[in-house]
Amino acid sequence: MTDSRWISAAIIAIVLLATLRVLLQQRRGARLPPLRLAALLVLQALAGGLLLLALVPPQHTAPRHALTVLTAGAAQAPAIADDASTVLALPESNARAGIARVPDLATALRQHPGTERLTLVGDGLPARDRDTALPAEVQLRLSPAPRGWMDLQAPAVTAPGAVFAVRARAQGVPDGRAELLDPAGQVVARAALDKHGGARLEGVARVVGRTLFQLRLLDGSDHQVDSIPVPLQVAAPASVRMLMLAGAPGPEVKYLRRWAADAGVELQFQSSVGAGVTLGDAPVALTPARLAGSDVLLLDERSLAALGAAQRNAVQQALRDGLGVLVRSTGPLPDNARRTLRGWGLPVTGNGQAAALKLAGESQAELLPARRGPRAPAAAATQWMAEADARSHLAEVPALEQLTLRVAGAQPLLQDAHGAAIGGWRASGRGRIGLLPVTDSYRAVLAGREDRHAELWSSVIGLMARPVAAAPEVQVESDTPWAGERVVVCGVAAGAQVRRSAEAAPVTLVVDPATGTQRCAAWWPRQAGWHELMQGDVRQAVYVFDPADATALHRQQLRDSTAQRIATGHGRMSAATQQVPGARWPWLLAFVLVAGLLWWLERRTTATDR
Repeated sequence: MTDSRWISAAIIAIVLLATLRVLLQQRRGARLPPLRLAALLVLQALAGGLLLLALVPPQHTAPRHALTVLTAGAAQAPAIADDASTVLALPESNARAGIARVPDLATALRQHPGTERLTLVGDGLPARDRDTALPAEVQLRLSPAPRGWMDLQAPAVTAPGAVFAVRARAQGVPDGRAELLDPAGQVVARAALDKHGGARLEGVARVVGRTLFQLRLLDGSDHQVDSIPVPLQVAAPASVRMLMLAGAPGPEVKYLRRWAADAGVELQFQSSVGAGVTLGDAPVALTPARLAGSDVLLLDERSLAALGAAQRNAVQQALRDGLGVLVRSTGPLPDNARRTLRGWGLPVTGNGQAAALKLAGESQAELLPARRGPRAPAAAATQWMAEADARSHLAEVPALEQLTLRVAGAQPLLQDAHGAAIGGWRASGRGRIGLLPVTDSYRAVLAGREDRHAELWSSVIGLMARPVAAAPEVQVESDTPWAGERVVVCGVAAGAQVRRSAEAAPVTLVVDPATGTQRCAAWWPRQAGWHELMQGDVRQAVYVFDPADATALHRQQLRDSTAQRIATGHGRMSAATQQVPGARWPWLLAFVLVAGLLWWLERRTTATDR
């Protein structure tokens, strides 16, 4: 039963009780004149009816009119409204004094029922108002487009020493360039904007923890136009277990072993020197159990050709179970090695001719010191050693050698300076099989660029290694959560909490039952900075952006989200006429008059009886 029906039933019951009381008094000897008795009964019923109309006034069709709502940035927008439109301002707008303000869009629409045309002026609706049902006709008058960064794509997590890529897009700066600054404020990468305003920069994070890089936008005169934070969580990766078999020792093997030791890779190495003699660790038996306990098997063309049938079958089964197998080619591939790779799902073509290789992603000379970090201190360094170390710290990566071997339909392992693929890998069951035709990556170390040697092998081995089962993480709906706005997170377990810092009180996330198996919850961060999502023993870092630190990016996201909301038309109000309650005061005034007359008549009747 609705509220109006409850009110009607209550008033009718009261009127009936009052009528019954008057009739009982008349029967007990009150003996009122018939005319006065009829007046009392009629006035009681009339008072009840008027009270009902005052509490539940009759519905009438709401007048149709236009409504203009000012949002953030409305002062820079085109003409605000015509004379027939009511103008209201949201809290974010910088509207002039004298314009009525409302706390949100839903309040504005409730205060003006029957709105058939809504005009939004400024940058658009914040997240708070995007779920509000809109009228059938909505017009968006945007303020001038912001000048600065419009889009940011950066990895949430990286490993120490690994290269990470930052992609961004700017507008309003035709001759601009982008610079990536490390937490110390040193420029580590620089790139000119392409014709679409995009830029791709690479950096290296060296210390485990949470850090902030900065992405700076400069115009043609080297004046800063915009700067936004690039949050990055550097997490220590799980140790990789690697088996390496080599057909012969050499400098490539030597520096690979040194890199593995520096990177914390659990390496078991074995190299043949002929006549049944091997060097390295204890003899490596390629048994199913041994392969199941490894993440990567690194072979060269000689050790691959020397595998027996049982070993090839064991490796193939381990591939299906998740093992990564990488073949580094130091010379032409024998026919039996090609057949083995084809049987493992990696058909190789090409004559194996040597060709020069220039690696991609080389920084400018003046940026190398910042990108590589401080030099390692020497126990007893001489002036000659210091000068040689300084020169190597600024050295370019020499041209390496690659073999013209190609893998059809494979994903590239690396790319050269022109964007061409170097090597390739393909999935095989749950594992990966790949070929890297680079023969002399060690020359980068000899030239003083051990950083590029480490980056090369870290990226390749990280790509090929057996995937590690990660703990389930909460999915944050937005790549750039904003302070003061709603953030939707999904995959939330019962009892999950979020906190600003270790000293702050945690806030428990409440899952919305309507989201079903997605288990989504809403969260309103009040402050910018790093926050921590906690689910049991799992900790997940989330950076919340401050709109004041990325004004152009925040404004552009408001514009895009509002335009998308209007274009989809989801949750629009019905275009039919709206019925709204009429005015209450006439009925209330009539009730007071009738009730006063009824009171006077009852008092007069009582006095007469006395």
